[in-house]
Amino acid sequence: MSQRVSLRKYVSLQLEPAIMQSMLWDDVRVFLAVQRTGSHKQAARLLAVDATTVSRRVAALEEALGTRLLLRTPDRLQATRAGELLAERAERMEAEALAGERELSAADARLEGTVRITAADGLLHYVLLPALADFRRLHPAVRVDFIADNRELDLSRREAEVAVRLTRPREPALVARRLGELRMSLFASPEYVERRGAPRNVSALSAHDFIGFDAALDALPQVKWLRRTVREPHYVVRANTTTAQALACAEGHGIALLPVFVGANEPRLRRLMPRLVGPTRELWAVSHVDLRANARVEACISWLARVVSGPREEQ
Repeated sequence: MSQRVSLRKYVSLQLEPAIMQSMLWDDVRVFLAVQRTGSHKQAARLLAVDATTVSRRVAALEEALGTRLLLRTPDRLQATRAGELLAERAERMEAEALAGERELSAADARLEGTVRITAADGLLHYVLLPALADFRRLHPAVRVDFIADNRELDLSRREAEVAVRLTRPREPALVARRLGELRMSLFASPEYVERRGAPRNVSALSAHDFIGFDAALDALPQVKWLRRTVREPHYVVRANTTTAQALACAEGHGIALLPVFVGANEPRLRRLMPRLVGPTRELWAVSHVDLRANARVEACISWLARVVSGPREEQ
């Protein structure tokens, strides 16, 4: 008998009945998170627990099943063959469970309960949180859990109910509502302008210091726009979040390309060269098709449409 056939028989006879037990299923959910993300730390972030708990739960599952499920490689935690087979069956069980949850949620006409909204940190910090009081006044029985994450969380796996994204989704299971455009411009602090002067034209930008995204995000459209506008930006600070860039800019470290709403809500920033047409990105509110009839999800999307489509942009 081949090793592959042996493993499949082992999983069918031993692992699948075992994961039907509720106690083991909780551990399997943790294992799936590690298998998908490749690290205890990232899985812990996804599950909102600490990394020690994740490591302990995976070890308990391996002990209960009597087999190794994950191996550490230089780049990530990699599933063994037994781990891959367990993941295949566990994902099917998870999909059925989540589909059932969505069906129940879709029929919920009550304006109460919890809605998890995922959005980029800058939008969350400068637009959604300042406007939250209005939503809570209208819907006091709905709790909003915000997830600040630049990654596209999996709405089919209920990692969130609503996502604000910069691209329209292509997955047939997702529905989207266009919220408007995210306009961007160049900003600096008054202290930086006093120290280095304000650039009067595009060619003058090459003599200035810049704050931008981490190099791993060079493929973003706004980063490409800046590199086309300033051939070789002299970066003095790079960060992977908009909020960190805005704060570094406000502290006078350099010029940053930021959403216009950030500058409108950060009094320590000054908009530079306002006639320069900066890049724009579309904003979409995305949810799972099964949740279209869910009252609290629809209330959140309607609120997002009011808040995100017209944030104050005066500068």
